[in-house]
Amino acid sequence: MRKTCFDTAITVPISITIILSLLLPALAYDDSQLAFANQQAAMTENQINNNDNPANDNSSSSSIVPKVVFLNFYDDEKDQFTNAKPILDKYGFKGTFFIVCNWANTNASRMTWNDISQLYREGHDIESHSTSHKVLDKLSPAALDYEVGQSKQCLHDHIGVYPTVFSPPHGRGSKNATVIDAISKYYDFSIGGFVTGPMFLHCDGWKQRQEQQTDCRTYSDNGTLNYANRYDIKERTHNALDTRYSHNDTQIFQKFIELVNSQFTFNKNGIIDAIPIIGYHDIDNNKTITSTDVNLFDAEMKYLHDNGFKVLTMSDLAYDEKSNYLYIKLHDLYHNYRTHSFHT
Repeated sequence: MRKTCFDTAITVPISITIILSLLLPALAYDDSQLAFANQQAAMTENQINNNDNPANDNSSSSSIVPKVVFLNFYDDEKDQFTNAKPILDKYGFKGTFFIVCNWANTNASRMTWNDISQLYREGHDIESHSTSHKVLDKLSPAALDYEVGQSKQCLHDHIGVYPTVFSPPHGRGSKNATVIDAISKYYDFSIGGFVTGPMFLHCDGWKQRQEQQTDCRTYSDNGTLNYANRYDIKERTHNALDTRYSHNDTQIFQKFIELVNSQFTFNKNGIIDAIPIIGYHDIDNNKTITSTDVNLFDAEMKYLHDNGFKVLTMSDLAYDEKSNYLYIKLHDLYHNYRTHSFHT
């Protein structure tokens, strides 16, 4: 991203920004909206670099915290392969693709098994989104086991990998003990809860929801499911932004920047605990309830690339049975940093 210098001529950029912000509602969507959003992003990033980002504290190497983001994709959408993948390739990113086994190869709008196999061969993460996308908390025990367990076997049969992460369709069932117990028979993790901010690796960042929770155990001491746990990892769905802001890419892009930079509030003194996890469905220009515009997706990936974010996949997560914390298991990731969440 091109940086704007504010040291010598701060009045002119601010004046231009104010004028454009007044005119913006009257503008029809085109690439100029994203150009304006990029200017806003530069201003936001400049403020963060100067004030909030612990990575700029040079007092000691232990105070430096990496910028980390997870990118998840759902429902075998063909445009994820045709539109999103080339953009991910351009910036050197890998995504996590949650596959509905019985939807692959079914019609032109879904990825084929050849597409999914290529994603896997090129280093993308392939995980399970059930066998046929049924609402899990409405199923019989046998049907529930089939949706959860058979999807694991199905992915192995087609591409030779046993997934370790599950995502219940529509996030339904993440608060249901029967569903969680079924998932835990086959998988190490599940992602199902929706939040507006980042996921906390210690599952302790939502004091307003569960004041006593201090780790990621599945159940609390009284036997109830914890608000966040290894089988209820939290995500910010991008579709919520697309629909809330009526596909106004400028507004959505600014909210994206706020989301990925929100980790700086929590990740300090060399410890990383908060990680934004962002879920996508369609990457197209159809402006449906599940769509993210292609140019917007490109601008978001460019922002991550140009501002030094590390994009991880769900397979990079691990669980410490002693502390009951999630952590990132890559040994060579930011090996110069010694943190509680990056094990060496």
